Amino acid sequence: MSTTLIALALFGCSDDGSACERLSAPMQTYESRAECSARLEDALATEAALKAEAPTVYAQCLTNRQLASLGSGTIDLRRVNGVQFAAK
Repeated sequence: MSTTLIALALFGCSDDGSACERLSAPMQTYESRAECSARLEDALATEAALKAEAPTVYAQCLTNRQLASLGSGTIDLRRVNGVQFAAK
């Protein structure tokens, strides 16, 4: 059994995903990427996603390592490999 948790994070982005910032919304964690992926559309219907002041909101399932590698500030989500995107 893997101890790696998958976090579902929301990002407010430019239309092309090149300039994104993580939204200040509570992150949900899941035991598998499949479980997290099944919740992507629900995350886009949350108040945090609907009220974001960004042209596009992306929901992504990320490992802690992936999330840490993004750092803070402006993020280019086009450079995150192997991650499923869902957008509103």
